[in-house]
Amino acid sequence: MAAIAAQAPAGTHFYCCGPGPMLTAYEAATAGWPPESVHLERFGASAPLVTGGDGFVVQLARSGVELRVPAESTVLQVLQQNGIAVDSSCEAGICGCCEIGVLDGEVDHRDEVLTASQRAANRSMMVCCSRAKSARLVLDL
Repeated sequence: MAAIAAQAPAGTHFYCCGPGPMLTAYEAATAGWPPESVHLERFGASAPLVTGGDGFVVQLARSGVELRVPAESTVLQVLQQNGIAVDSSCEAGICGCCEIGVLDGEVDHRDEVLTASQRAANRSMMVCCSRAKSARLVLDL
């Protein structure tokens, strides 16, 4: 993998899916490339999903509905329990299917999809696993 990455022309995008040790080698081989050009998908989360922390409020911008997300639940679970349809698949933060826009509030990103710069921009979150650092999140729903 290192040889392939070293010989690839500028602007190349790399994609990899596989077991943990292979992805570790892939990440090492592509470490010098811009993060937005390095894409990977895991077979499973590298760490177990952890809820907990403080509960918080999620406001749905389009309807104004406010929902409380308790410490033991995910945003996705609360949305689904309240009849709000959101695409989801892995429910572990590895596929990106449940990405929702964030309009206000600070996200505690726990996914393995977004790059560091995307996390810093705080414009979206994976509602299956990420939580709030702030007391309220306003979602583009």
